[in-house]
Amino acid sequence: MNTPRARAYLPTTFLALGIALSLALVVWMLWQAPWDRFGSEGRWLMDHVWGQIALLDLYSGFLLSLALVWLFEPRLRLRLLLTVAVPLLGNPVIAIWLILRWKRLKTMARPPSFD
Repeated sequence: MNTPRARAYLPTTFLALGIALSLALVVWMLWQAPWDRFGSEGRWLMDHVWGQIALLDLYSGFLLSLALVWLFEPRLRLRLLLTVAVPLLGNPVIAIWLILRWKRLKTMARPPSFD
């Protein structure tokens, strides 16, 4: 599993899995329609230590994702839009951005050839 070919497929596999999970999350959210319980369940979450830790983990991931967006996204308008959209709509927004930028990010991540 340590061959260059296997290592090349891992990022794409992780991207595909992340996209699938993001789509499942959106479908689950729409199916459950939790809008009427948003306030009460948010208060419940903040009243528990693990809820606070989960939110801290979630939003720190958002900020790390946005750091990558600001580093690699060439268009200012899209960077600003994502900065607003990610904290409000979550990881599916980052998944969409990764799909759109995947080839460019892979090209930028390749080490230079010294042939």
